[in-house]
Amino acid sequence: MQQPGFNPADVASFDAAREVQRLDTYIEETEGSPLSARDGWINGSVVIRLPKEGERYPSEADAPAFTVQGVYYRSLTEVIQNAYQQPCVKDWHIIPYRLYWMPSCANTIADDSGSSGSPSRSRSHSSSSPNLPWDRSQSSSSSSSSTSRSSSSAYKESGIRVYSEIYDSDALLADDEEIQRRPREADDADDIEYAIAPLLLWSDSTHLANFGTASLWPAYAYFGSQSKYTRGKPTAFAAHHVAYIPSLPDVIQDTYTQIYGVPATAAMLTFLKRELMQEVWLLLLDNRFMYIYVHGLLLLCGDEIRRRLFPRFQFHSADYVEKILQACLKYFAKCPCPRCRINKDKLLEMGTRNDTYRRNHLRLDDNDLQYRIKLTRCWIFEQGVSLTSVHMKRVLDPLSITPTRNAFSVRLREHGFNFYSLYVPDLMHEFELGVWKSVLTHILRILYAAGGDTIQELNRRFRQVPTFGRIRKFCDNVADQRKLAARDYENNLRTSMPVMEALLDSAEDDKIVLDMLFDLNSWHCLAKLRAHTEPLLEALSIKAIEVGRDVRKFAKVTCTKWHTVDLPKEAAARGRRKAAVSKKTGKVFVGKEPVNRKRRTFNLNTYKYHSIRDYPTIIRLHATTDNWSTQTGELEHRHVKRFYARTNKNNHEYQIAQHMRRAEKLRIIKTRVDAARQKVIEAENGRDPAEARGPANTAAPPSPELVNADKEEDIAYSNPWDRYHIAESQRDSDDIAAWVSAHRGDPAYKDFIPRLRSHLCSRWDSINSDDSDLQVGEAPAVPQHLHIVNNRIYHHRVFRINYTTYDVRRAQDSVNPRTHPDIFMLSGTTTAHSLEDDISCADLSDNHPFTYARVIGVFHVNVRPLELPYDDLVRMDVLWVRWLAVDQPGGFSRKRLPRLQFVKDGPDEAAFGFVDPRDVIRGIHLIPAFAHKHTVELLGPSEAARVGPDYSQDNDTDFRYYYANLFADRDIFLRYHGGGIGHSLYGGEHQPEFFLDQLGSDPESPDDEEDEDVLDDDPACAEGAPADYLPADVDGPGLPPVPVGAAGQDDLLALAAGLAGDEDDQDELEYLEEPEGDDDGREDDQSGGELDEELGEYDEYGDEGFAPL
Repeated sequence: MQQPGFNPADVASFDAAREVQRLDTYIEETEGSPLSARDGWINGSVVIRLPKEGERYPSEADAPAFTVQGVYYRSLTEVIQNAYQQPCVKDWHIIPYRLYWMPSCANTIADDSGSSGSPSRSRSHSSSSPNLPWDRSQSSSSSSSSTSRSSSSAYKESGIRVYSEIYDSDALLADDEEIQRRPREADDADDIEYAIAPLLLWSDSTHLANFGTASLWPAYAYFGSQSKYTRGKPTAFAAHHVAYIPSLPDVIQDTYTQIYGVPATAAMLTFLKRELMQEVWLLLLDNRFMYIYVHGLLLLCGDEIRRRLFPRFQFHSADYVEKILQACLKYFAKCPCPRCRINKDKLLEMGTRNDTYRRNHLRLDDNDLQYRIKLTRCWIFEQGVSLTSVHMKRVLDPLSITPTRNAFSVRLREHGFNFYSLYVPDLMHEFELGVWKSVLTHILRILYAAGGDTIQELNRRFRQVPTFGRIRKFCDNVADQRKLAARDYENNLRTSMPVMEALLDSAEDDKIVLDMLFDLNSWHCLAKLRAHTEPLLEALSIKAIEVGRDVRKFAKVTCTKWHTVDLPKEAAARGRRKAAVSKKTGKVFVGKEPVNRKRRTFNLNTYKYHSIRDYPTIIRLHATTDNWSTQTGELEHRHVKRFYARTNKNNHEYQIAQHMRRAEKLRIIKTRVDAARQKVIEAENGRDPAEARGPANTAAPPSPELVNADKEEDIAYSNPWDRYHIAESQRDSDDIAAWVSAHRGDPAYKDFIPRLRSHLCSRWDSINSDDSDLQVGEAPAVPQHLHIVNNRIYHHRVFRINYTTYDVRRAQDSVNPRTHPDIFMLSGTTTAHSLEDDISCADLSDNHPFTYARVIGVFHVNVRPLELPYDDLVRMDVLWVRWLAVDQPGGFSRKRLPRLQFVKDGPDEAAFGFVDPRDVIRGIHLIPAFAHKHTVELLGPSEAARVGPDYSQDNDTDFRYYYANLFADRDIFLRYHGGGIGHSLYGGEHQPEFFLDQLGSDPESPDDEEDEDVLDDDPACAEGAPADYLPADVDGPGLPPVPVGAAGQDDLLALAAGLAGDEDDQDELEYLEEPEGDDDGREDDQSGGELDEELGEYDEYGDEGFAPL
């Protein structure tokens, strides 16, 4: 309404209700239109049968029926048609391919602004299908073997296989190959393309309001042909709501009582809930969908290409409780895994040799399963057998199944589909809110048992951890664990090592805990990578074995030393549950009973712990974890919650469905209007619209008007193709001599002017060079004198560094001396641009690849050589830093973070220096070594050096040591670990030939000794194990060692499993409480935040990322 062309007369007769009605009834019948009349929400119903113990019927169909009304769903056929007719399909990858990384073997140092090698694509339709783990077809043989290992020569010749998107995964390649080999449909022209429509399913129940009982159980469908970097954004609206699953109505008890005279038992209600769930899915898998499943859907797609699309289900992502419900398994039963048939008492052996073989017993939708379900359903309906009968348990309990037919089995089994292959692990609920939360909780129990001020010290340390990227400020009482979401537990894990150090008095226990935390962090970083390669998957497999060994050792050695009881939070929760039971039963307790804390032991027998070993196989099958994490579904809940607020709270499912359809129509209409408007603008400018648009996937650099911001506060816009950005402003300036003189006595200003002049002279020849920013060549002749124009220095508050991430995307760090001042560089780059007496690579560590510094000032000067007084002025940007030396290099073999120390100020050592901004790789997260306290020995009082977040106003002391946090984000982790596709080759240890040679070498043979309580005569050990799980000394060539990259030549992790625990507590359910809204609250100049990770409480990709290279 504030636009210049707005005319109030245009809306004088506007009626919102009338326009909404017009929108609801607007349809298009033209071919290729996504606004079809058939694509709408259907108000359906399902029928479930009501059995009873002792009641017999001639057949299941003769049992009393109960109709559940109000099932809102959409036709899957119409959903597919709507999705593939959208204009955005032109950016989709319809044809799957294999992606390979071809690293360059040149002995040069690549520019960080580009990738170290270009991934290449390959589509192959050979006669043999990929050797898939957990084959989706019906086969009685073992099918969990992974893609065969490649030798060193194979890597060099064909490149390194990369797993990133659904359309380069093994599962989709196998489906595509099967479609291409089948006979073509009659009357199909030769130019009609046959393709897969990969369906990705999410489902999860969610609360719609902070108060009340309103809830919704939506089922979402995504399409794997769309890039995950778009699909993961909530604002991309890539989710297609296909059903709102109803709960079992409250009137079911009234109906049951009316029919049988008694209410339904708890077991009967559970049975009916499972039946309702499967009946809803049968509604979606209707006859029309089954026809296109077999014969395909002939469709003119949004890119104006006619295709025959064959829908194929890739996976169904859900938390563990819902997976058990969807897979028709019993909860807390003998075999808790939905993918294999391992017994619950063997789950603690994750990573051992016995566990390797037991995982080979996969769940299959075979004749034996169908016979057991058919037999028990016959007993229930025709014989009146009780659901809790011992006869039922004898048939069902060996497989932990229920007498419910799975909808996918009913519809798709005849086509060779194994529905157990749908259910993938869930990193968010099963590790961050499962395994890690369990480990952290028991560590807290041990600290409470240790007594003293250990808990207070832990909270104090967490409060002092600086922020970085998505690592936010911790709450005052972390040990209380109140209202923590998955991201909070993830941040606790990333920063746990410096916080937990030396909290336990025993050196042995401290080492065990730190080793376990390092391996948990390493596994977590590897598991969450957005781009995996075969070497990184091998590292993930080995790290899972290490995690199993560390956790068992923690349980057997450390946990047995302490008498651990409930945390205060757990004791309070038990009291509330007891009060609720008392209120329900009517039993009143007289007086106040003392609260006795229950004995608590560390529980390893959980499915969540068991699933850690499955991730490498699932990544090969369905690409990286961000494709199938429940985080995507949790993000989509925001939309239904937003629409719930617009309803009248009566029959909200129908109203939410209406709002979803209207919003979808409006987005389609807006896309058309914007496209038409763009054509008009381009026509007025005299350009061909097709030429003006250019390639669909080409991202042009931003215009200079947006890039060059003159104001210091407006520097958020910068060209992503620049190496760095410092504002152009010259408002804040000082005369150098007067400025230095005003701070006389501050050690940071000692020899400031001569050091600055020497630094500028050393950089003079390379300021206009087109070579790589990180390349250090032969030092040319430098001018003897440089004139600083007007003798002025211009100060800035923020320095931004652009870099290429490991998955070949551009991101940005912000360095601010007041908030996020720490940076790191290659060790060889600082020596060429420093004084001879400045700190050098050798001073830090002979073999550590990085140099660390804390930025205490950002400024620029305008210079020209005295020999050329009439040349143009040259601006030179400079970072004023305080150096840090490597005290202990740490590394993956030592399982410790690199420990750093400020260089001690003295006559023979330079504690301060200058850095060329081009030499900075990115910001680094430094966490104080809290266990080593403060010191006054490194530097005297200095106002300039102590301006960061670690210092109070009158603090003249420094932390004695800092730890470089390798786990701050996945990009930093791979810069130490090695193997990042988008990272530069740092020379020496990082040369491609070294990397590829490592891939073909044989690892060190692991120690085969196992604990006596782990090794046993398991019948599974007699059968062949899948190649993915075989250690190097069992069969075939050895596993390639982990490419350790910049951290030095680490030894291979031992493959032998460690000690085993013997706890038998039941696993407690963990639920994610999604917070309302986005209260990020981070500073605008916060470092470490990739631009594609900026938005959302759990948003993996955000909405403002730079374009991929």
